[in-house]
Amino acid sequence: MVLLQDESYSSSIKEHLVAGLQELMSIAGVLLLPWPHNEEICAKTRDHVSSASHRFSEAEQKLESRLLLVDSQSEALIAMKKLMQDDLQEKNGNLADLRAQIVVFKEAQKKSQAMLEVAELHLENTKDQLRSAHEEVAKNRAGREIGSRMLILPGFGSLIGIGMVVGYQAALDSAENLVAEAQRSVALCTAEVNRYRNEIAQLSQKEQEVQAGINATDQKILQIQAECDEILAFHNAVTTQQSSIRKCLSLLDLLGGKIHAAAVMSRHACIPGFLVDILEEIAGVVEGQDGVAFCGNEEIQASVLEIKNAVKSLKGRAGGSTSIAY
Repeated sequence: MVLLQDESYSSSIKEHLVAGLQELMSIAGVLLLPWPHNEEICAKTRDHVSSASHRFSEAEQKLESRLLLVDSQSEALIAMKKLMQDDLQEKNGNLADLRAQIVVFKEAQKKSQAMLEVAELHLENTKDQLRSAHEEVAKNRAGREIGSRMLILPGFGSLIGIGMVVGYQAALDSAENLVAEAQRSVALCTAEVNRYRNEIAQLSQKEQEVQAGINATDQKILQIQAECDEILAFHNAVTTQQSSIRKCLSLLDLLGGKIHAAAVMSRHACIPGFLVDILEEIAGVVEGQDGVAFCGNEEIQASVLEIKNAVKSLKGRAGGSTSIAY
């Protein structure tokens, strides 16, 4: 994510922190010098404390502005995730509707297929009847010839012959009509089965497309969630840094107050040991668990180590007492 990979941001924070720690190192350096007058020591240390506070404040403000940007991006991602989830819910609803329609059409196709099979069977029966009618006509041609010869018998043969011709022709016409009607029924059932088959095919295609859209949206939601998790981790790290810097600022305020108190104390050149303790505590905040995010930088680590070594020297010179006198 671009926001979390902003090197200029990290560089700016590091610059202010290192500069602030160097000011603290300068305070330790002042305390190590054998100044003859306490007022001179206080003035020097007070200037360095003020500069260190300024640097740490700049770093804290950078972190605060960064948190605002992080919060803004987090809100945008959360809103995007909500839109994706709404879209996913709609797609899932559409998928359920499509599948329900497919079930309905498949059931209708099944019924139509059964009707088609009945219609085809009926058509075969009517064709059999038509073939039988044609056979009957063929078989009775000879009979019709005999009947035509019987026409010569007055009042008898004419009635039999005419009746036979009319009867077989009516049966043949009826069979042909039944076949035609059965063929129309088969055509209608076939068209209906094909229509349902096409509907199912189209719905199945839509189902695949919607499912593909659901899968893609799922992946996008997972990506957004991963970004949200990354931002949350970054936010927590920045918050931890900010908390550490604010603690350092509080300690610097305390250090400044102690230096001011030392300035109005006795005229002897005496710097109380708790000033050294405050320096050590500030170094501990940056180095310790609460400030772990700062310790990934070599320059900051080096500055912390310098302060710790200076504090050891100051405590060694004081012989482990609670004050340092010159």
